[in-house]
Amino acid sequence: MIFFRITLYFIFLFYTYQSYSEFKYEIEIIEISDGTYVILGNNDALTSKNGGAISNTGFIVGKESVFIIDAGPSYIYASEVINKIKHISKLPIKYLLITHHHPDHSFGISKYKELGIEVIMSQSEITRYEKYGNRLLRQMKSLIGEEWFENTSIIQLDDTIYNFPFKINLGGRIVEILYYKNGHSEGDLIVRDIYNKLVFVGDLVFNNRAPTIPHANISNWSNYIDQIYNDEWSLLVPGHGPLIYDKKKIFKTKRWINYINDVAKNAANKGLSPAEVFEEGIKAEFKEYKLYRETWLRDLPLLMKKYDE
Repeated sequence: MIFFRITLYFIFLFYTYQSYSEFKYEIEIIEISDGTYVILGNNDALTSKNGGAISNTGFIVGKESVFIIDAGPSYIYASEVINKIKHISKLPIKYLLITHHHPDHSFGISKYKELGIEVIMSQSEITRYEKYGNRLLRQMKSLIGEEWFENTSIIQLDDTIYNFPFKINLGGRIVEILYYKNGHSEGDLIVRDIYNKLVFVGDLVFNNRAPTIPHANISNWSNYIDQIYNDEWSLLVPGHGPLIYDKKKIFKTKRWINYINDVAKNAANKGLSPAEVFEEGIKAEFKEYKLYRETWLRDLPLLMKKYDE
């Protein structure tokens, strides 16, 4: 009987551990400069394997407080990031900045609010997060599995009005927050780490990956990329993909969004269907972008519909 109970115990332990470890993120923190850190997302599509952690997260440690850039896709992800940060710094996490409302960047918010951390987000993106969040959360659960979203919820955020741009002193470290209206989203925020000449730009720049355009104003977005290029920085953290040291690499995002936009506009003017455009194919240059096919098939009809209206 004792042997039987011991056997049952280890069987239970095995399956419990397997279930727990299966829904645990592989978070690796990289110090990219003095006191500035990044967690690179899985630069791929949303899958049950990566748990939706496909975008980059960052944080900056001052002498008095910690500032986090983007909450990630879930409560579990946010919890794991916070625990990792506590091993690096005992200082309080005072600020969470959300670059925009898309789920892979914002759905960990509830964990931070639970801890009383100030959430900085543009008003237009707060509106979209609150209006579409529950529908997007259902879609995420259906796509990659409910288990990843345990305790994840869409919450009401404070109606704090921020006057962009503005600066925050973390104690010997100044960060500047800038607002870009109607670019990749309706209200993109970027963060400049002035001390280290670093910039976190959210999804205004993708690296080694086809940019997504569900809520984009292509003309503005293209102009914003030029502005970012002309800014003073030595290292750029994109919303997706590897770090960027060579400034010219950000133009890969610009080339893609302008190309897909021009194709959609011309097709709409000619009265072509998406199927006819797909039959013509895509330029070889853009086949080097990761997820080019999926992004092309999904986003081109959206843009064509916009120009048909």
